[in-house]
Amino acid sequence: MDFHQMHWIDFVNIGFLGIMTFVFLYAFGVYVYEKKSIYFYYCLYIFVLGIYLFSRSAFIYNTITSELEIYFPRINYYLSDTFQYIAHFSALQFGILFLNAKKDYPIFYRAAYYVRIFFLLAVVLSFLNISTFNQTGFNDWLSYIERTIATIATIYMQIVILVQAKNKLVVFYIVGSILFLVGAVISVFALNVIYMRIGTLLEILLFSLGLAYRSNLIQYERNIFKERMIAEIQEKEELLNSYNEDLKRQVLERSEALLHEQQLFEQEKQKVLKLSLEKEIDRVKMTALRSQMKPHFLFNALNAIRALIIKNDTHQAYDYLTDFSRLVRYILESSENDYVSLEEELKMLKIYVRIERMRADENFEYEVEVDDAINEREISIPPLILQPFLENAIVHGVDLTKENQIIS
Repeated sequence: MDFHQMHWIDFVNIGFLGIMTFVFLYAFGVYVYEKKSIYFYYCLYIFVLGIYLFSRSAFIYNTITSELEIYFPRINYYLSDTFQYIAHFSALQFGILFLNAKKDYPIFYRAAYYVRIFFLLAVVLSFLNISTFNQTGFNDWLSYIERTIATIATIYMQIVILVQAKNKLVVFYIVGSILFLVGAVISVFALNVIYMRIGTLLEILLFSLGLAYRSNLIQYERNIFKERMIAEIQEKEELLNSYNEDLKRQVLERSEALLHEQQLFEQEKQKVLKLSLEKEIDRVKMTALRSQMKPHFLFNALNAIRALIIKNDTHQAYDYLTDFSRLVRYILESSENDYVSLEEELKMLKIYVRIERMRADENFEYEVEVDDAINEREISIPPLILQPFLENAIVHGVDLTKENQIIS
């Protein structure tokens, strides 16, 4: 390699390669850290496109590619044709993930689905042709068809997302793609690939800025969701505390009324009244007990939801919160009834067990066996009468260090 024979354009190309390498290494580091496929396709696009562009440089060909052709005679065809199709595929796949097209732009996503298939088919046909007969005419024909379809599809899909634009990500994607396209067109007419490299650099820069903006947008949406979930939890905590206060007040008022009535009855009816009073007090105590269902369980459930939100496990937090809301609603509604059907009680127990299983990382299973002769709708029982037995079985019978445990 004689540096005295290098043209200034070669120095520009080497500097451009350095920038591309830096962006690639940065994106690859982000992919290794976050394990998100969008960064994989971004890295693949930068890597393949960089090799494709620099393989077309006379300096690169004379110093590197020509020497590799001694061992791989057709490597230049792979670099100039097959790698081009791979770059188009990875760029389109990156755009789908970058714009969240499957959800936000369904028309773009459906069009991209078929274009991706065509790009993959072009990769396979190009590879097979170069590896076997290496028909130059077929390579030129395939390149013309692939570029034509890629250009038409790009213009169509950019118009679609521009019309349906939902956020500023569209601006980064469209402007970056247009700059790349302009650079490619100028390179064709000027017969100098340097303009395509400049367009590529501008596109990569805008895509990198777009990825940063996309990360901030996702984080902002997560923060909004966290705040909404925390506000809902606080609201439910306030509702639960208010309910407990009302319940205590009602129990106190009811007890005072019963004691006052007891004093008004005649002496000869004292025994009967005493029995009646004890029965009424027992009923009130049962109502209070089944309505509160061990406050530590409720607060543990709320703390578990808060922990899931802090860990960004939004889906499980949502499921947990839904079951918790149903359980609280059942407690509130059943506290006014002396009896509920066995069917309703079993439904409540299933919700309760789902909550306990989530808190225990699902280390146990749960099954209910009901005799076929029993009609669950016709049998009435006091509400929450089975829950203490089930809770006792979970607390004292389940070992969180073991797996495949079952409560029957």
